[in-house]
Amino acid sequence: MRGPSPGRWRTNRAFRPRSMRPGWRPSRCWRARRPMATPFLTLLVAIPVSNPTSGLWACGIQCRPVMCPTREFSALFPLVRRLALVASLIGAVSSADANQPVPAFAEVKAGATPSVAVLLARDGTPLAEKRLDNRVRRLEWVGLHTLSPALKEALLTAEDKRFFEHSGVDWRAFAGSLWHNLWYDRKRGASTLSMQLAGLLDPELALGRNGMPRRSFGQKWDQALAAQALEARWTKEQILEAYLNLAPFRGDLQGVHAASRALFGKTPAELGRPEAILLSVLLRGPNAKPDVVAHRACVLAERINAPGACAPAQRLALNNLDRQQTGPRWELAPHAARFLLQQAGERVVTTLDADAQRIVTTALRRLGTGEAAAVVIDNASGDVLAYAGAPDAALPDQAVMLRSVGNLLQPLAYGLALERRLLTAASLLEEPLANHAPTLPDERMWVSTRHALAESLSDPAVTVGRLLGDGFAERLRVAEVETPRGGLPDLGLPQLAGLYRSLAVGGNWQAPRFLPGPERVARRLLKPEAAFIVGDILAEQEVDGNLQFFVFRQYVPDGRESLSAGFSDRFTLALWTAGGRGMSASAGLAWHEILRSLQRSQVAVRPAPPPGVVSSLVVFEPPVEGARREWFIRGTETERVAVPRTLPRIAQPANGALVDAMALADDAAFRVYFDSAHAPAGAWWRLNGEKIGNGSGSRVTWRPVAGRHVLELMSAEGQILDSVIFAVRAPLE
Repeated sequence: MRGPSPGRWRTNRAFRPRSMRPGWRPSRCWRARRPMATPFLTLLVAIPVSNPTSGLWACGIQCRPVMCPTREFSALFPLVRRLALVASLIGAVSSADANQPVPAFAEVKAGATPSVAVLLARDGTPLAEKRLDNRVRRLEWVGLHTLSPALKEALLTAEDKRFFEHSGVDWRAFAGSLWHNLWYDRKRGASTLSMQLAGLLDPELALGRNGMPRRSFGQKWDQALAAQALEARWTKEQILEAYLNLAPFRGDLQGVHAASRALFGKTPAELGRPEAILLSVLLRGPNAKPDVVAHRACVLAERINAPGACAPAQRLALNNLDRQQTGPRWELAPHAARFLLQQAGERVVTTLDADAQRIVTTALRRLGTGEAAAVVIDNASGDVLAYAGAPDAALPDQAVMLRSVGNLLQPLAYGLALERRLLTAASLLEEPLANHAPTLPDERMWVSTRHALAESLSDPAVTVGRLLGDGFAERLRVAEVETPRGGLPDLGLPQLAGLYRSLAVGGNWQAPRFLPGPERVARRLLKPEAAFIVGDILAEQEVDGNLQFFVFRQYVPDGRESLSAGFSDRFTLALWTAGGRGMSASAGLAWHEILRSLQRSQVAVRPAPPPGVVSSLVVFEPPVEGARREWFIRGTETERVAVPRTLPRIAQPANGALVDAMALADDAAFRVYFDSAHAPAGAWWRLNGEKIGNGSGSRVTWRPVAGRHVLELMSAEGQILDSVIFAVRAPLE
């Protein structure tokens, strides 16, 4: 058969040039003929088979064009020359020993650090998760044996169906891709899973280097070398496992673990066939539109002979791809995680107990307010068992905030006075019940130490503070608590719970700890005898009809806020709540509910008295309180207690007090009062060596002056009955 004349093309029916009709598709066999006198151009492409030892085979591609009337066909010749170059490189790949530096599988696995850190309970139970790397969302590495079989099937069908047959490069697919890309505008890749993994391990082999949308021929060449090097050093299972853990899926999701959690709320082992199909098609276009992903999922479902998975996969694509669940997997202890988790990938084992944390969180949520926090400490070890900064994770941490503890430190002050033998549990303290100082002994004006501490009476507490002087502040430094001069310290819940725990364990103090560690040396905050007597005074022996030896203490500065602390024989609990009026009652109920739940079926028992404590029958004269058996530190016991002789003293201001008189700038009538107790007739006041007032020693007013002052209560004979030193903060005149 003669060929066509020069300048004319003869084509079969299966093919016509693109310019001749739209929708052009090439046939599998096309030959452009030219006169027989023209020599044939034959390109031999050497392609190795999967087994390198089986030799090479050649495929001849004949192309006989005489001339190309369009630019489209004239452009084929540079491509053919490029294909010849690539063919020679491919032959070199098969014959060369891949000596590329390849990281060890264990090294790659260890380097895949999760973007989150996990807080663990003492038994390893996950309590909270905190994301610390915002560049990528990556979870823990998952082993190949834990993955869903449906995922493996869909992945290999979609990405590399001859994965277990080739040695890193699928040459058959590679040649087909070259021929396809030669004729079609829509390019098709031939990267195997090994080649894709090489691109994930080496950024130089990734897509888009130097601003290019696709890999260059040089990158393809390097990628093929790297893939063969991987195949030579890793097993197929290791390559597949690493690929699934490093591949990008959508947005910032990296790895099958993060993708299955964010898109479906499942672990990789729980994935069904629709989820597996959807994840597999996302690898081709992680950020494709949901409808495009849905279409690809149905195509893949047909390829794996599972048409029934098409519709579920479509629904997942349309509903889940743009509604990712990227919140933390665990939020049982989110506030503890905020300050304990510092580095991405770490898994911190704490002293927290999962059951205790759940009990506390549930109780706080039942209060119906967002302003609540609680801390539970194990008495035996000083470990923090539960830490709830708020009922909800989104709320700020209220447990760590410093706040006034009011009368909650009174038990420690009374304990120090008992330890120093300044008081006993039966000692009588003055408690004025009227607005005037009595002139005769009145039994209603005196209460025992036990009664004053149990009822949190303010005036006896002031008397105890005066007896201790600076000794109480010095003792609190043992517990790493600094007390401001003339005031009380502000504490967080862990500090408060740690102080109350010392009362439960014989006066030994240890800083509450969140992380397990070696045994620690305890510091002596109170002697065991004093701690036992204080605990006995504060004990509630019956709670709601149940015999429970709880020590409960509550401070209510106003009707909307409450701070509670106390302990049983096993646990110490500090609780803070705020909200509407009447919150103190709800807080008390919540405190007892938490402690009863922690005790479970074990009833809290009374601690045994230490050897230095004795019990004795005591009688009061006059009978301000009924006769009873009382605990005493050995050597301080007594059978009768009489009303003490009262001494004149300055009631206000207190020694070392700071008087804030800044209101002087706006109020010309501003005055402070000097008050005395039990002042004899004719007593008078002296300030900084000068007499003030009208000679009455009960009360006098004074316009403050900034500075340090010495106030003295004087007798009619000119003797000093009492004196205090105080300071005034006021505008300078």
